[in-house]
Amino acid sequence: MHKQSRVIFIAIACLLGTLAFAQSPPKCNSGPKAGWTASDKLSKMLETKGYKVRRIGDMAGCYVVVGTNDKGEDGEFFFHPLTLGIVGSRLR
Repeated sequence: MHKQSRVIFIAIACLLGTLAFAQSPPKCNSGPKAGWTASDKLSKMLETKGYKVRRIGDMAGCYVVVGTNDKGEDGEFFFHPLTLGIVGSRLR
């Protein structure tokens, strides 16, 4: 019974750790904002790819786009401000 309790505890701890990691935003380490690509360029690029952009902000050195992606999924989408490549997302 003691070994079974330990296995259950480890499984719960792993699950909680995974959930905490999934909720944290990515970090882009993109340097000073003066060197970032303009957010309107990101907005135009995403709209041509089928995104519906409601707003763009920044968090942890990344651009955060709130809107709908090209698959119709609503959420927050994180982009590197120098490359404009997607680095993560949180769907709603």
